Amino acid sequence: MGLVIYSYILKYLLLNNRLLLNNRNKNTLKLKSIKKAIDSTLIGFIEKLGLMVNPIILNFKDTNSHLLIFYFHGLYESQSQKELNHIDPQNNLTVSQFTEFIDYFLYHNYHFIKPKDLLTDLPNDQSYAMITFDDGYFNNTLAIDVLNKYNIPATFFVTTKNIFENKSFWWDIIYKFRMQNNTSLRKIRKEQEYLKKFKHEHIEKYIETHFGTKATKPWSDIDRPLNPVELKQISEHPLIAVGNHTHNHSILTNHNDEELKKEFEKSNKLLFDLTGLAPISIAYPNGNFNKSILKITEKSGFQFAFTTQNGINILPTIDNKIISLKRFMPKPVSIKDYGSFVRLGYSPDIIYLNFKKQIKSFMKK
Repeated sequence: MGLVIYSYILKYLLLNNRLLLNNRNKNTLKLKSIKKAIDSTLIGFIEKLGLMVNPIILNFKDTNSHLLIFYFHGLYESQSQKELNHIDPQNNLTVSQFTEFIDYFLYHNYHFIKPKDLLTDLPNDQSYAMITFDDGYFNNTLAIDVLNKYNIPATFFVTTKNIFENKSFWWDIIYKFRMQNNTSLRKIRKEQEYLKKFKHEHIEKYIETHFGTKATKPWSDIDRPLNPVELKQISEHPLIAVGNHTHNHSILTNHNDEELKKEFEKSNKLLFDLTGLAPISIAYPNGNFNKSILKITEKSGFQFAFTTQNGINILPTIDNKIISLKRFMPKPVSIKDYGSFVRLGYSPDIIYLNFKKQIKSFMKK
């Protein structure tokens, strides 16, 4: 229902721009600039409109048996830590923003659960949320006091190679060194996206060639991964589960089946030897997966696979096959600015992308 309402409003606003959207042959560069400005303006409009429209929609929407899963990367003690540029921001939150985030969903009567709770008969008259952290940053430990305060569980998906070799993550290396040289964020993002096409061996060689053999050494507690001792301690915490994020943070769609199995097996063995627990969950690096990867994931003994696809998970999960779960990435702003969108199962960006598809279809008529 919500998407339909937004679609009607946006169609009304853009009807007068039909000629502009159709005029593709006149001054292409200028047109792209105008389109980008329109995109930004309308997404901002959707965000503001949501503060008024979403509460009304939510009054009529049943959110019982809805599971919202969120994935975080890093946490900052304060905004000043972020400004040091030791890690790629990646929508990372400060501890105060993380606390506000938890407060928001508790206020709206969401019950926080962990993956293994999905194997039980959860009441169908409640709404649920789940917290996950990807990669294995030491700064994730900043969340523990908040989790303890509210008695809320979380899952830490860790990349074992970085942890056991104390290496910074490759995207952070690019970000912090390029920022040091005043490289534009656009160029940094382009370089990072380019490297995602390759296997980890190529990326490691690239980092060494462009930044030197010592580039993987962490700069501080902000960018360093957990160490094995810390990870073992975390795994013993009653509110925290440890999950697999592969050994090399490999983007799995770049690898063949045998390479996938090795990624899973090596990481699982290291985690089991360290913690005595075999992970039941995996989060796919960069969110990339396909049907073949899902099959190998299931054969490797995982019960839950976490993606980066946005959306609501409806409980109970169906059948006993590998369960592929959708997640949202929180934003580094007040949760009050976008929480109602997430509770409806989408974001301003998703609404606008859906709307643009409709407009393209409309323009062809």
